[in-house]
Amino acid sequence: MTDLHIHTYFSHDGREKTENYVKKAIETGKKRIGFSEHYDYDCYVNGDDTPLSDIDAYRAEIERLRKKYEGQIEILFGIEFGYDKRAVEHYRELIERYKFDYVINSVHLVGKHDCYYDEYCKDLSKREAYGLYLKKVLESVSADYPYQIIGHIGYAARYSHYEDKKMPYCEFADLFDEILKEIIRRDVFLELNTSTKSETEFLPDKDVAERYIDLGGKKFTYGSDAHDLKRFYEKEDKVKEFLRKKGMSNYFFRNGIAEKDEL
Repeated sequence: MTDLHIHTYFSHDGREKTENYVKKAIETGKKRIGFSEHYDYDCYVNGDDTPLSDIDAYRAEIERLRKKYEGQIEILFGIEFGYDKRAVEHYRELIERYKFDYVINSVHLVGKHDCYYDEYCKDLSKREAYGLYLKKVLESVSADYPYQIIGHIGYAARYSHYEDKKMPYCEFADLFDEILKEIIRRDVFLELNTSTKSETEFLPDKDVAERYIDLGGKKFTYGSDAHDLKRFYEKEDKVKEFLRKKGMSNYFFRNGIAEKDEL
């Protein structure tokens, strides 16, 4: 499969050179690799000083590596936008300017708090914290810019302090159904993201992915969300096993156009 969710030093929290991933992908027989650096304008509009990625430098590196490794591997130029309604116009302009192969639309902030930090949950019950997060995800699905993928639904569960971190379908069925129906209506793709920080194999959890299929959803992408080489293609086998068992396909994108991976 194609890993479409990979971060390098061009992301503020990345810890790996872009070329190291490309070399590893070639060594392990991958046909293509997809990079999706963070561009968190959602943080900027909320007064946070998280650095924005230098997209010009990022694009130049992708172009350099495409030339260097031409004929050995396909390298895809993606981006991950952190959703905020005040960032939508800026994201639309960036998509028009840079012609990304694909855009991942993700929620990291709820209010001014990044769900990465325990501060987000400290005064909230699990139901309150996850409910607010899912409402933001629902809003993000209707974002008025052209994106292909909804990223890591369940992100708030990765780092929460609750004894049971899981965000099960049964506890938030109404919200999940609204989100999944809107994903299907918008004809965008549901990412199976293997950066879970728990025993869960991927985000969203299997019960949510199965509900998406029950509702008629058929469009999946795979992302390790790797920030260093150690987690490159993490749990690929688990995602592949799930998709095969359900008779589903995995997809990648060239110039915004979806194509099926081989499973």
